[in-house]
Amino acid sequence: MAQVGHTCARWHLEADLRSVKIARELTLAVLREWDLTRIHSNVELVVSELVTNALRHAGGSQDSREDIELSVLSRDGQFVCAVRDTSDVLPAAREPDFMSESGRGLHLVACFSDRWGAVPSVPCGKFVWALFS
Repeated sequence: MAQVGHTCARWHLEADLRSVKIARELTLAVLREWDLTRIHSNVELVVSELVTNALRHAGGSQDSREDIELSVLSRDGQFVCAVRDTSDVLPAAREPDFMSESGRGLHLVACFSDRWGAVPSVPCGKFVWALFS
């Protein structure tokens, strides 16, 4: 269930690959509602990467992972999306290996957003966020 205010929304998503599509759809709906569709392509790609990374790297096996959280915020012409997972390991960008099947997610996030970063959350886990102007 979304908690929607004038400028923010938050959802809890299951630790399941279907959540990537759900996250894109929820984000696109909010972008439409907030009249921010001009950035929808970049935001959808970044949200997909952040949710995929959370599912892939957030501790445990596919069966034991906890749900993730997707939050979006719009303020003063900027839009932020953030994904929280239960892993305490902060992501580090690396040079992408374009011959590899994985490892390019944060490179894409950096290319399609204005800035990105990660911050620890309490009591555990982290938020990985991306900013769009």
